Amino acid sequence: MTTRYLWTLERDGRAARSGFDTLDDLTGILADENLPGVMPADWIVTTLQMDLDEEGAAVHDSPLGWALRIKGERP
Repeated sequence: MTTRYLWTLERDGRAARSGFDTLDDLTGILADENLPGVMPADWIVTTLQMDLDEEGAAVHDSPLGWALRIKGERP
């Protein structure tokens, strides 16, 4: 069974983007977005997965003008 995550990417000056994807798909989407910062997309996704709270949600707020929110299931 593959876990899918509901995610929202918010960027300053752009419309929010969202989806319902696997972590691998989300990593590819973020890599394509070319978000400002030094953290590669796979690190962002892995960090969010580790930070899931008891409700299966996590947020990464970048000081560089973007935020990523995910919600999924804990394995």
